[in-house]
Amino acid sequence: TGPTVLDTVRTMSGSLRSLARRAFAAAAVRPVAAAPKAPYAHMALRAMATGPAASAVKISDELLEKLGSLSTQALIDGLWVMGWPTSHIMGARPLTEGQKKMVGRAVTIQFAAARPDIAADKPGGTESPEYEAFELVNGKEVIVMSSVGPWESVGGDIKFLRLHQNGVRGLVTDGSVRDTGVLRDYGFPVFSISTTPRQGPHVHQPWSCNTVINCGGVVVRPGDAIVGDDDGAVVIPAAVAREVYDIAHSREIVEDIVKQELTENPGPPGKFYPFMSGKIKPESPLWKLIESKGHDPKKFKHTAARPGARAGVGVPGAPRARGRVGPGAPRSISSYTQTGASYDHVLQKFAEHKACAVLRTPIEGACTPAMDAAVAGGFKLVEFTLTTPGCLDSVAEYAANRPEVLTGVGTVMSVDDAKRAMDAGAKFIVSPVIVPEVVQWCAENMIVCAPGCQTPTEMVQAWKLGAPIQKLFPGVMGGPNWVKAVSAALPMLRINPTSGVEIDTAADYLRAGAGSLGFVAPAFPPDLVANKDWDGIAEIARKIQAAVKSA
Repeated sequence: TGPTVLDTVRTMSGSLRSLARRAFAAAAVRPVAAAPKAPYAHMALRAMATGPAASAVKISDELLEKLGSLSTQALIDGLWVMGWPTSHIMGARPLTEGQKKMVGRAVTIQFAAARPDIAADKPGGTESPEYEAFELVNGKEVIVMSSVGPWESVGGDIKFLRLHQNGVRGLVTDGSVRDTGVLRDYGFPVFSISTTPRQGPHVHQPWSCNTVINCGGVVVRPGDAIVGDDDGAVVIPAAVAREVYDIAHSREIVEDIVKQELTENPGPPGKFYPFMSGKIKPESPLWKLIESKGHDPKKFKHTAARPGARAGVGVPGAPRARGRVGPGAPRSISSYTQTGASYDHVLQKFAEHKACAVLRTPIEGACTPAMDAAVAGGFKLVEFTLTTPGCLDSVAEYAANRPEVLTGVGTVMSVDDAKRAMDAGAKFIVSPVIVPEVVQWCAENMIVCAPGCQTPTEMVQAWKLGAPIQKLFPGVMGGPNWVKAVSAALPMLRINPTSGVEIDTAADYLRAGAGSLGFVAPAFPPDLVANKDWDGIAEIARKIQAAVKSA
């Protein structure tokens, strides 16, 4: 979406107001023979013909946090694949080893080399460009300061106290900073060339706020995303931030798959690298590896740069490799895509805890307290069903406040349902039947899903579509014996009996080969939910946990 009027005014205000003040101040202190003789007035008029400081595209808060979830290496790769210039701010290193990750929108400050007239014309006090920039910080910004030299101080203790007060996300400079100990105490990430005890004003002066600057050899526009980690700081242009995220995220998925394989089966990385051809070659080791993880390798076509992409780096007008062509073109990697590590974490939690509390009730206001009771009794896996009033509100609450509990959403019958569940914070998706488009979407986005299956044939179909867990629903005659026969014949399945599992049969199902269990009515007896007997539900949960552990 484009910037609001307020965004535009805030972006332009620093540079234009400062420039206008200098122009009028210069005109006021010099004899005026004719208007064109005032050099700064001429500059002010010419400034109106420059391009806009910020891109017309504004990075949303959601996208900003997603960019921050990726490594700087992945983001650099994303830009490289597109053929864009390098975005690594050269030489800017973390001030403190292990400092927290940095991500925010750029607010820029340009320094000018010291000269008597520069010092005289620069606005003073609170109207100084640096202080105007500091007041643009509102909790999601990173200050980027372009110094005249790597060893020159851009500020220290007192100046940066204001940034701390305004909640700055970080500071980046191709110069140096002072008062290292105090800056570390402020707690926000700092990236600089070095530290220095020297003052800065005798060398350079802050000259403009929120203009396009060059920092560490990289162009920075106000509003660009700035991401920093232990490897350094990078700039993601706002105009292509979404596309960079999609490409970088997809590359991390491939990296995670390869790393997991090499960890479990040590060998030379050259078996899978490099993949530079613009697509993953059919039947190559990497193709087969990705396919074995339930993915379609063709979906990762845009995870590798086309031949010669690096040659276009930094060349205006150089062709770019893009992850999609034309509006509405199919795209496998999206903002919903999870990492391989996240996918494996969900499966590991199912294998570890085995019992999932599945809440389905028509009673208004019972959703969160009923599940709270089950969690108090020991459940670490929970599923809120979409047919329960307040389902997604409870999911969002759990996602925000109960990180120790793995939260999923059930009765998902469409891709839109799945997206709403993921937006609320779900970590896995469950359906009562096989909905092929839902299973395929989850598989493409590395989201664990468990579709309902009634026969061995349906379970294999779900597995082939990419579902790592197969929910046995409804219950079948023979119960544990059925599970034992099917799991022995089809050991690749992770069978999750949900209907018909009771406290006294839970251990039998697990010993027969079930990978995990779902408890619906046995965990949430309707009469206890109706009577708000949360202590009774917690006690039942404790009995279920004991039964599961006995297996």
